[in-house]
Amino acid sequence: MLHLLLSTALAQDFEETDKDLTEADANEAHLSAELGASLTTGNTDFWTVQSTLAGSYRWDANKVSLVGGALSGKGIADGDGDGTLSDDEVKLGRVDNAKKYYADGRYDRYLGKEKSSIYVLGGALHDPFAGYDLRTHEQIGYSRLLIDTDATELVAEIGVDYAQENYVAGVDPNQANVVAGRLMLGLTHQVNETVGFADHVEIYEAPLDPADLRVLNQASLNVGLSEKLALKLSHQLTYDNQPVEGFRPLDQTSMLTVVASIL
Repeated sequence: MLHLLLSTALAQDFEETDKDLTEADANEAHLSAELGASLTTGNTDFWTVQSTLAGSYRWDANKVSLVGGALSGKGIADGDGDGTLSDDEVKLGRVDNAKKYYADGRYDRYLGKEKSSIYVLGGALHDPFAGYDLRTHEQIGYSRLLIDTDATELVAEIGVDYAQENYVAGVDPNQANVVAGRLMLGLTHQVNETVGFADHVEIYEAPLDPADLRVLNQASLNVGLSEKLALKLSHQLTYDNQPVEGFRPLDQTSMLTVVASIL
């Protein structure tokens, strides 16, 4: 059934004329930056900073997108687990309690009336608190815009992902290569001129090992402050049914950030 739906969609795309593509909007560029931070001192002591930079450039039937982000945090550890920070623990100073860096680049080639595209993607991740010293991956797939109105967009994507995973010291074996199928659904909806929300769900599953399942979900609520600034409340969830040995399967991050639309 899935093969039939994809074949039908692709056939409809290629039946459109070249005129459909040439009538597209002029070249488009988008760039936004996002920043959030927290600081606590006293009986507890920690700080966290999260930042994201996202940009895209569109010309004719082509689009290039880049996104990168960083999450960093340090805090004084309660080493003896008594619920308080002793003078000796304070003297040891702050240690890393969050560290995550990532970047992805993507190219889309649009088909027909721009409701569909073939895409390729490559990216890298450093997340030692999830066991990854370096995780790189490459991806190819098909994207289809299912709903496209002034207020709502719904996108579905299907593809194949190939990842090269290098784990932190102490994990044995220390590396692995993973091939997985990918399915994504992404919804954005503008409630009114200032309020909007989005939710993107990605599912990765290894065809040779169905238990090797990863689910990524990112939900956000945006409130516009001005033409260029907005407040964003987001929640990111990553679930790995077979996590790196010695690490937990679930990671969650909730943040309140300020988003600046540069272009």
